[in-house]
Amino acid sequence: KYAARVAGREGGDAARGEAMRRVNPKFVLRNYMAQVAIERADAGDYGEVEALLELLETPFDEHPKMEHYAGEAPDWASDRGVSVNSCSS
Repeated sequence: KYAARVAGREGGDAARGEAMRRVNPKFVLRNYMAQVAIERADAGDYGEVEALLELLETPFDEHPKMEHYAGEAPDWASDRGVSVNSCSS
């Protein structure tokens, strides 16, 4: 159904992909990212807080040096009791 519905739209896959990128940020703050930043800040190192702030000021842009923030949560995140579930509300 989906393939048939989008087949007739103008612009094709490239235009649809670009439209999706304009409204869906590549970088989203996840609980595990915040937890790491909090733990480091508690120890006096605010570098992770500053990095996340810089990243989240422009979450739709490309940040080649911060690409690791765009992927899946690391395995350790679920082992530490940090939720990786999203909220739809």
